[in-house]
Amino acid sequence: MCRIHGCFGGEPVAREILHAVARAQRHGGPDATTLHSGDGWALGNNRLAVQGVADGRQPYELGDLTCVFNGEIYNHRELRTELAALGYAFRGDCDGDVLLPLYERHGDAFVRRLEGMFAVAVVDRRAEPCLKLFTDHAGMKSLYYHLSADGRRLSFASELGALSRFPDFPGTVDPLTVDRYFGGRAVWGPDTVYTGVRTLPPGGVLRFDGTRPEVTQWQPEPPEPAECDGSAAELLDATLRHELGRMVRADVPVCVITSGGLDSSYLTALAADAVPETHSFTIAYRGDWPGDERHFAREVAAHCGTRHHEVELDPADFPDLVDRFVRHLDQPNNAPHGLSTFALFEAVHDAGFKVALTGDGADELFCGYARFVKAARDDGANWQRTYQDTMAAAGTATLARLFTPDYLRRIRAGGGHFADRNGDALDRRVRTGPHGKLETLLRHDQERRFPSYILRRVDHLSMAHAVEARIPFLQPSVTRLAHALPAAHKVVGETVKAPVAEAARRWIPRSVVDRPKQPFTLPVTAMIKPGEALYDLVGDTLLGPRTRCAAYVRRDTVRELFRMQTERPDAHTAGVLWSLLVLETWFATRNLHP
Repeated sequence: MCRIHGCFGGEPVAREILHAVARAQRHGGPDATTLHSGDGWALGNNRLAVQGVADGRQPYELGDLTCVFNGEIYNHRELRTELAALGYAFRGDCDGDVLLPLYERHGDAFVRRLEGMFAVAVVDRRAEPCLKLFTDHAGMKSLYYHLSADGRRLSFASELGALSRFPDFPGTVDPLTVDRYFGGRAVWGPDTVYTGVRTLPPGGVLRFDGTRPEVTQWQPEPPEPAECDGSAAELLDATLRHELGRMVRADVPVCVITSGGLDSSYLTALAADAVPETHSFTIAYRGDWPGDERHFAREVAAHCGTRHHEVELDPADFPDLVDRFVRHLDQPNNAPHGLSTFALFEAVHDAGFKVALTGDGADELFCGYARFVKAARDDGANWQRTYQDTMAAAGTATLARLFTPDYLRRIRAGGGHFADRNGDALDRRVRTGPHGKLETLLRHDQERRFPSYILRRVDHLSMAHAVEARIPFLQPSVTRLAHALPAAHKVVGETVKAPVAEAARRWIPRSVVDRPKQPFTLPVTAMIKPGEALYDLVGDTLLGPRTRCAAYVRRDTVRELFRMQTERPDAHTAGVLWSLLVLETWFATRNLHP
């Protein structure tokens, strides 16, 4: 696991600037920093040594090919054996060693052979020199890029904060960002918060030869129809156990995140079965708060025999924690549990772990959210608008009161609210696509919301503390299985995510499998109330004399929301206030005045 950066074409970039880019994302790769450059190009790497610790120095080179790599390739040993039989020699056991031999033999299609998570940059000088960038099928690892003012140089980096150190970085905030943020709870790609800066999509391939970038997307091999005569759970269990067996292999200690929910509890059990003395981590808050899951996490840990770590946060410390957490969000993201995620990975790092397994992805692949089912069963004329409101930090009716008249006019001139436009695009996809409505909802979420809202958060907040988050549910074999399963096997009656629940029954307590779904979150409704530190922070930040969001939001509406939350705490009001707090803090930590 690493952070990568580089540039290709145009005027050479001074080495001191390239070193500044590397320093800006060194927290994600503190073990080594390397830089290699040639005629009109440079590739850099900040390494987090996890696999092949003694031999994993980057960049990798093979003839006129040079590459840097961020991620993990879990099938690298099988690929190494295959390539060795073809005459390639390897000196160590680093997973990145297989990348250039595979690329030399298969060209851009080499990514189809990789099982893992990755962002790869290759400078190919064999004919007309060019830069190529690749991301994995799910978009687990981020890669941002922009063109210089003259269009001749393309620069890229794993984090926006690092990319901004390159010359000609277009640091102007896209004026529609705030609407996109509230409509999607994050800034969905491939556009970013900055005008002219983009992110490579899931399965992205970018080619740049110094003229204009060409971006395409590769797709994993299509799934074979699954044998679903009651064996979906068995197929899933066997697949996950195989993936866990590879993912717990590392040259450094591996732990597991255990929230007490179904998905993470199931993975905890599989990890504990594969590795004795598995360590598990969960988060909790000092005091008595609604939604406390620590007792479920304890029950799972005791059942599985893990060495359990309960990380307890003091809400009195949240003002400082919010500032540190938002500094590591490349783009605004309203998930309250992002704060918890940031603190949890910090505790994982402090305990001496570089790798943590997480349960992300199961809900999106196997239909774990009731909103999917409700929308699939809604045959109303405007079902898509109703559905999109459930995806938003604030619905369009709320935004009509929150946004300033000038900003609302700008949104209308830009084609309307992001939430409405996305909902209508989803409706067209349902009507014209090859899948049923429920499966289309799942695929749309996997491709659009999930990478930007969840995976970017997991990547940046874990790597803020030099921890690699491994995600078993997103491995290609699990994705293929999920895509092959008919929707009727994912939702059985009123049971969502049915294959996961059934597969987990033999591994974890029934009390965890059968309890109602509870999101892993921060109880902001209860925490934004008089007498609490978070309440004071919200008031001081949003009602201060020099708020940076004044060009977008009405001060009188914010004041009214704060009054409502003071007198009658409410989940919707608290959610809007939290979203505003993150947005205002994000602008402040970047010293931006939109």
